[in-house]
Amino acid sequence: MINLILSFDYEIFGNGSGDVRRDMIEPAQRLMELCNKYDAKLTFFWEIGEYQAMKKAEEAGLLNLDYSPSLEIEKQIQYAAGNGHDVQLHLHPWWIGAVLRDNTWQLSPEYLRITDLPNGIGSENDSLSISGVLFEGKHILESLIKPVCPNYECLVYRAAVFWGQPSGDLIKGLKKAGLIADSSVVSGLYETSPVLTDYREAKSALSYWWTRENDICQDGPIGQNIIEFPVYSRFRPYICNFKLTKLFTTIKRRNMELYDIHHHGMKKIRQSTESLKNVIKKMLTSQPIKYDFCKLSARDMIRGLKKVIRVDQQKEDELGTPLVMLGHSKDFWNDRNLEMVFRFVERKCEDKIQFSTLGNFTKEILKRDTKLKTRFIQKIQA
Repeated sequence: MINLILSFDYEIFGNGSGDVRRDMIEPAQRLMELCNKYDAKLTFFWEIGEYQAMKKAEEAGLLNLDYSPSLEIEKQIQYAAGNGHDVQLHLHPWWIGAVLRDNTWQLSPEYLRITDLPNGIGSENDSLSISGVLFEGKHILESLIKPVCPNYECLVYRAAVFWGQPSGDLIKGLKKAGLIADSSVVSGLYETSPVLTDYREAKSALSYWWTRENDICQDGPIGQNIIEFPVYSRFRPYICNFKLTKLFTTIKRRNMELYDIHHHGMKKIRQSTESLKNVIKKMLTSQPIKYDFCKLSARDMIRGLKKVIRVDQQKEDELGTPLVMLGHSKDFWNDRNLEMVFRFVERKCEDKIQFSTLGNFTKEILKRDTKLKTRFIQKIQA
């Protein structure tokens, strides 16, 4: 069976602009209603840095809104978990220590990657270290969700903008914080700005693997490091991005981003949409096109599923093959196309595709071999 995993980055805009109700709560509610109709499950990647900054600003009486963003997020996360959806950890490091001053978010653009934090791997009590921020994020998720789902565990991390390199310290920090898996690799992705990201040597665009000690892209010894779940992508001419569904989403996102109820310090550092210069530069190249259920047409998504089904028939894995789809709360206006995909799965692929979550699939990998799990836990505690 193919395990179709709908991963959903739950956040406002990466540069600090946006509105929680408009860009998170409302689209996530619509998506959950659609998933519930077809018994599909979501994996929320909850951006915990934004949440912490908003909560602190609210407590200090600085966030002048007619509602509480942090409270609405908490309620929706608990609702999601209580209805069988999964919630895992996502973080944009530039939100660490962010404060709202004179209605302007003071962010930290020097922390683009989690590995840019000044105190390195650090310890669980160090808020400017890799393991410290991961441990705190895991603790927040589990403290909020365990009251409604006692068996819940925060096990999976996704890096901001897929920036999971350099990955040696990231892997060490994840293990130290008690996180078992990552979903940051996009096979074939190569960027040099604003930071170097090179996934051209990734093992696959599909399935999963245990990583090496210093490389999330490559196979390592089973049970010794972390599990990598790549976001599914297909290497296609860059011009394939210029399709109606994706163009509509890109234009709408850019217009929404320009409407900013707070000023912010990241606009020139990190745009959530590419510059015209970068688009022209890539025009004659091939690029990995991510399997994004917010931006692809039903036809393209179904075509991708059919291709994976053909390839998957040649594999032997008792757990099946995980296929990680991607989405963002602030991008979700693609209800009609996604429902057509769900109908296709329901009517044509009942014996080939099932819905799963990254949390559940990670547990299944560990359960497959009790000795493997014991050895992994001992390694974390060492």
